[in-house]
Amino acid sequence: MAFLLAVVMLLSLAGCGEKKAAETQSTYPNPVLLVVSFGTSYNDSRDVTIGAIESALHTAYPTYELRRAFTSQTIIDILAKRDGLQIDNVTEAMEKMVAAGVKQVVVQPTHVMSGYEYDDVVKEVNAFKDKFESLSIGLPLLSSDEDYSRVATAITQETAQYDKADTAVVFMGHGTGHEANATYTKLQQVIADQGHDRCFIGTVEATPTLQDIMEKVKASGAKKVVMLPLMIVAGDHANNDMAGDEADSWKSQFKSAGYDVTCLIQGLAQMDSVRRLFVEHAATAMGVSAPAGTGETIEEPATTNTSTGVSADQIADGTYTVSVDSSSSMFKITDCQLTVENGKMTALITMSGDGYGKMFMGTADDAASAQESQMIQVGTNDAGEKTFALPIDALDSDVVCAAWSIKKETWYDRTLTFHAADLPAEALKK
Repeated sequence: MAFLLAVVMLLSLAGCGEKKAAETQSTYPNPVLLVVSFGTSYNDSRDVTIGAIESALHTAYPTYELRRAFTSQTIIDILAKRDGLQIDNVTEAMEKMVAAGVKQVVVQPTHVMSGYEYDDVVKEVNAFKDKFESLSIGLPLLSSDEDYSRVATAITQETAQYDKADTAVVFMGHGTGHEANATYTKLQQVIADQGHDRCFIGTVEATPTLQDIMEKVKASGAKKVVMLPLMIVAGDHANNDMAGDEADSWKSQFKSAGYDVTCLIQGLAQMDSVRRLFVEHAATAMGVSAPAGTGETIEEPATTNTSTGVSADQIADGTYTVSVDSSSSMFKITDCQLTVENGKMTALITMSGDGYGKMFMGTADDAASAQESQMIQVGTNDAGEKTFALPIDALDSDVVCAAWSIKKETWYDRTLTFHAADLPAEALKK
């Protein structure tokens, strides 16, 4: 009898445990918005493209918990080994949501077209359709006629300054063996219909080929060529196949043909109007109307806010250790010594690496045209680590600056926030 009672009690406890677990799963607080991208190992580009789309979606739909997945396992593995960055593939992301008890899921891919990659996402996601109360998938960038028109307008406006009689603008698409490769031909026609007869679209892995485009450029009479990727992210194809120094790159082949070549390394997702389309496609998948005014990038240039925050005249003279938030994971600061003297503040920041050679207090665009005397040169501390001494107007306020990448030979916008909460109590004047 005692044995039977013990068994009954154990079964009862197990049942309660199962019921409690089920109740915990069924009350997962938020719906989830899973943003699925091919991915990139170029960290700076990822921040301002994939990261910018995710930021725009989060801003538009704050009640959704935003999660990330990549479709390229190769990129996932590179980031894990090189940077210690763990990113789920689609199946892993779906399995984690099932295990957590998520009930409502919207999946928004960031692909350009409904090609093989998008088809694979749909297939992987739909394998879990019976695991959720609701599951929907957003469309890729170019889906409707309106999408084509808006993207054509966006990319031609982005390159409007090069719309000259002696200049051709060439967009590099990826290309695919999928029937969706017709996307490039259709977009080319829309661009032509809008009156842009020196803008051409080619592909790396399909048609139109580079040779096709070179013939069109020659026929246009252009002497100069401006190239940029027709891809969400400016990754390996943009940096190597398009703008690389190898003899078979697009840049090299156009130069060999006698053209003056300019390469713009920027992804489509750096354009507000492109991000806006993803916001709208997600809204359709959710069955709601997209909120107005969404689509801003996570690193849009801004002016330094000196009207708020803690200024130098509120702090006693001295040197203090403070923490710093950076807008980019690639611009990592390991230490900051803040010196306050005679109503001025200087932040000596120590970098985690040696990838940046100089800085400028202002935007990347301003830095590109500034004099060398206006640059903040890199220094070295006793440990051999790279440092920069930055003039700061206020703590707890956005500080807009630009950093020069030695490897990329270009300026990147960075926003830093220095925290007054780290100051000792006696540092603040009464």
